[in-house]
Amino acid sequence: EHDMSRRRNKTEWQRLIDEQTTSGLSQKAFCQQVGIPLATFGYWKRKLQAESGSTPTGSSDTFSLADWVELPPQGSASGGGWQVELDLGNGLCLRLRRD
Repeated sequence: EHDMSRRRNKTEWQRLIDEQTTSGLSQKAFCQQVGIPLATFGYWKRKLQAESGSTPTGSSDTFSLADWVELPPQGSASGGGWQVELDLGNGLCLRLRRD
């Protein structure tokens, strides 16, 4: 339960921003849910990002290019083409083939 009557410190704001990032909610919906002004949330998000010089820590949905899987070009030494299967859940499976 968030207490409206006191000011939050930087650590508390960082925690709220991380919560919003991982909640899947929009900033507006998250602010309404926890009872904080959207403008204040936006201010702190910008402020903390500027201080850290990066995206918020602890967020699970940020990734770098290093997280992408490189598929070898056709005719590479590995032999054969690539075949990728993505299980999308709900019985859906996406298959990518290249022979």
